[in-house]
Amino acid sequence: MREKIWRGVLGAADVVRRYGFCLVWLLALQFVSCLLCWGELSLFGRDFELEWLVYGIGLLLPLVWGLAGYCVPARFRPRGRWQNVAFWLACTAPAAALSFWADRGGPEWLWMAFSPQLMGRLAWFFPVFNGPQSAHVLNTVRPLTTAAVHLLMMMGFLLGLYLGRKK
Repeated sequence: MREKIWRGVLGAADVVRRYGFCLVWLLALQFVSCLLCWGELSLFGRDFELEWLVYGIGLLLPLVWGLAGYCVPARFRPRGRWQNVAFWLACTAPAAALSFWADRGGPEWLWMAFSPQLMGRLAWFFPVFNGPQSAHVLNTVRPLTTAAVHLLMMMGFLLGLYLGRKK
């Protein structure tokens, strides 16, 4: 009986270790994405000839996140379908809600923290931002596009985790 409990505790500690590493990996990835976006914006400045950089980086963010998911060391990857689903939900839902709030006019630190998602939405959902829009689009659809970009980035990360498991 004691051995069964001990195996359960060690299994739970292993899951916490894997989730903790992947969470730190995602936070570092978000920071690197922010640095990439801030560097691009400082280079972009007011030179509209470099506007293609905004769209290029925005379109490549899910690919970059997928590459980062591919590079996670094998011993720190979540194992099994349920661990992957739980990790994806735990990392996607709160961040998508915060990015939605950032687009709705949240605090300035949210704008800084979710600048990759805010920049990526311009590339992935350009028709929503082109021309005058109704209040519904401005207040509901545009913030949802920011959350959708975070969803795309996390899908890229999990696809990278899955493909990296096969190597």
